[in-house]
Order: sequence, then C-alpha cells, then structure tokens
Amino acid sequence: MSPATRSGAPNATSTPDPSAREDDFQPSEPCTATAALFLFAHKHIIYCLRHDTLQLERKLDKHKFDITLLTADNVSEDGAGRLAVSYDVGTTAIVWDLFRGVELGRFASYESVRVATWLMDGRLAFGM
Repeated sequence: MSPATRSGAPNATSTPDPSAREDDFQPSEPCTATAALFLFAHKHIIYCLRHDTLQLERKLDKHKFDITLLTADNVSEDGAGRLAVSYDVGTTAIVWDLFRGVELGRFASYESVRVATWLMDGRLAFGM
C-alpha cells in the first residue's frame, strides 16, 4: 500500500466509482469576487458578501430565471470592483453597479452564453 493510499488520499491509478452516475453531478454555484466583495448566485438571486466579515452587503434579485454565469470587472479603470454581469437560463444578461446595488443594463441573447469577461477598456465580451 502506498503512502498516499494509507493517508486516505486517492492515488493517480485509482479508478472512478462505478456507482457514480452522470445525473448525480451537482454543478457549482456561479461566483466571482472583487477587492471588497465575494458574490455568488443561488437560483435567481446574487448575494454580495464583504470579504473580511462575510456579512451580507446586499442581494441583487432582478433575474427571473436561475443564474448560470457571474463575473466581475476587475480590470478596467472605470469599473474595477464596481461592475458585474450575470446571465440566466432565460438568456438574459444584467450589468450591475455593485456599489449602489442597481441594474445598469439588460441584454438578451439568441444563443446560450457560456463565458463573459471584462476588457481593460471597460467593454464586455460574451462567448457562445
């Protein structure tokens, strides 16, 4: 028995559990962070927590459907730490002002969005 096996850690040659089924997969909740806030989405609500205390700063609840994507602007001069975008299964993206807790804009897509990122000049890019 190798040291990794004795300690309970899986070794590189372990085989997958045959009893695990694909429908047992639990996706993770969308989350992102700024210098001051940790944001995570649960169903159609985004929770904004302070990093230092994990105290709830605010809830963002303008989505009608479950949120699948959440990203914060940590790169542009104007929006760094202030802006975030969320996207739901109803194909709606919302841009948020995290300081005021308000919706700044809303977009609809014709195809499912899989990724979003903020560019240094403050623009937002979506990927299908």
